[in-house]
Amino acid sequence: MKKIYYTFFTFIVSIAVLKAQDAPPQVSAYQAGAYQPGIMNVRDLATVPPGLVFLNYNYWNNSSSYYDRNGNQVDGFDTPNNGHVDLSQQVGGYTTVPVVFWASKFKIFNATYMASVAPSFLSSNYRMNIHKDSDDTNASSTGNAGGFGDLAVMPLGLGWTFGENIDLSFFYTMYIPTGRYETGASDNVGRGYWTHQFQLPFYYYMMEKSAALLVMPTYEINGTVEDSDVRPGSRMTLEYGFSYYVNSWLELEVLNGHNWQIGDDNGNDVWWRDTPMYTKDKTSSVSFGVGVWPWEGRLNIRAKYAMDYGVEQRYKSNFWSLSAIFIPNILN
Repeated sequence: MKKIYYTFFTFIVSIAVLKAQDAPPQVSAYQAGAYQPGIMNVRDLATVPPGLVFLNYNYWNNSSSYYDRNGNQVDGFDTPNNGHVDLSQQVGGYTTVPVVFWASKFKIFNATYMASVAPSFLSSNYRMNIHKDSDDTNASSTGNAGGFGDLAVMPLGLGWTFGENIDLSFFYTMYIPTGRYETGASDNVGRGYWTHQFQLPFYYYMMEKSAALLVMPTYEINGTVEDSDVRPGSRMTLEYGFSYYVNSWLELEVLNGHNWQIGDDNGNDVWWRDTPMYTKDKTSSVSFGVGVWPWEGRLNIRAKYAMDYGVEQRYKSNFWSLSAIFIPNILN
């Protein structure tokens, strides 16, 4: 455990030390992928009537804890001279994602064709406090970053409806690295690589569609990090949730999701592969939401809370989200 704590600390300070020594920058060992489970609303990917839909997602997240490969919270580490260093940290951020979504009148393979584009804007901040008990010294570090993030484009969506109770869809989304990224920089807002994402949402409706059950796998394939020889490992997510309309304007939902890194990080610049701490990370998230239709059939507003659990080799976060869906009744 002591060795794991010490290695984690070297992850955190490595970039700062390299800068101080004018050494070549390194790619961050923290590569969590593009997709966060448990954040979407349960019925967001159901097959919809033809037409244009405008959506806006807003997320606020915070974290004060990092968990190691064994699922233990890292709050300090022992030094080789039998001393101890206490570590506390706070990481927060805000993301807004406007989405333009379109569903077609025509059919492809007897499926409704769908497409979307979603730019993003992100801001984040962090504070880290370190106390060394051997000489009773303290140090702290703060920082923030913000700007336009990576662009999500979904050029291919196919939705099938089977009878009154089943929807099945296929979505291919690519994340284009439009966000600012530079290896070793402390103000990155993009990941610096392409991601290809494949989703297969399955819906089963009950009680004349007042209730909906969702099961959806998501698979991510990542490209190479810009200006480096690092290719983050592929990832798998499995989500399942339940949505229930109490009446025509009020919806309650719960969504659970699990995310795993299933492929190794590859490349000559994957320096963390040689450390005792390296492992494939994983996390789970559960969320609870409420949605209302202040303008029936045209405007939907949803709020939800999500929290991570079962975290290994990642930050554990809490999320608040507020989203809106507007149906203008055009292009239908």
